[in-house]
Amino acid sequence: MRLCVITDEISQDLAHALDVCEDLGVSTVELRAVGGENVVSQNEDSLTEMKSLLDARGIRVGGIASPLFKCHLDGSGEPGGATHFASPAARDEQWQVLERSFDVARLFDAPLVRAFSFWRVERPDEVREEVSEALAEAARRTEAAGLTLGIENEHACNLATGKETGWVLDRVRSPALGVIWDPGNEAAMSSRPFPEGYAHVRDRVVHVHLKDVDERGDWTKMGSGVIDYVGQLRALADDGYAGLLSLETHYETARGGLEGATRESLAEIRVLCKEAGVELEA
Repeated sequence: MRLCVITDEISQDLAHALDVCEDLGVSTVELRAVGGENVVSQNEDSLTEMKSLLDARGIRVGGIASPLFKCHLDGSGEPGGATHFASPAARDEQWQVLERSFDVARLFDAPLVRAFSFWRVERPDEVREEVSEALAEAARRTEAAGLTLGIENEHACNLATGKETGWVLDRVRSPALGVIWDPGNEAAMSSRPFPEGYAHVRDRVVHVHLKDVDERGDWTKMGSGVIDYVGQLRALADDGYAGLLSLETHYETARGGLEGATRESLAEIRVLCKEAGVELEA
């Protein structure tokens, strides 16, 4: 496995975020927002500048954090959760978001594009067929593009838990579709991501997000929350996962802010990996 960081969890200033990654020995990043705008919405000049910054440091891009399907199923209403600087897009505009995500992924030579499952409704089980159909079409387009689509289990969306996500994955067997497994997002639902949630998706994990949550539901330092991360990391290794562990802190430290949170959580991830017997690549 290899460590990765979502750059805007450090700073919206990509150059500064990459400086921190270099200092921490992280050679792969996930791109979501830069300069207060989602990477998928950036113009060509901005994208070219980002690529130059990455190339100059020899830092790879492991995934494009697209906001695909972070919208309402019926196309109406205000956002139902955090958008992380993504531009609002109605449901009928989502295929444009996906195609643009492909363009950005190709530019950065990133193998993975992220997807969601629409803002969560009161009874998610009643819309999962519709969600499944949309993700099946997205997977078909992604396979044709030669890329991988990762559904992130997101607590503000209809597929929040491993069980919910696994239901869709069982019905959409495309080799281009997998899960961006985020134990923190399931834990935010007061559900147990490991071992219970993970059991439903363990054979379809294409990317992993790492963040932790405490008993009050607040984001916290990795290893200090309610998730059994030693067990989770060991299980990933036992199941043959050899991809990225992408840190997405979602909190700040009192003195170090966002950067401080990344520094302390990344250090703890290394400790957790050692306890789990997980070997990290440079």
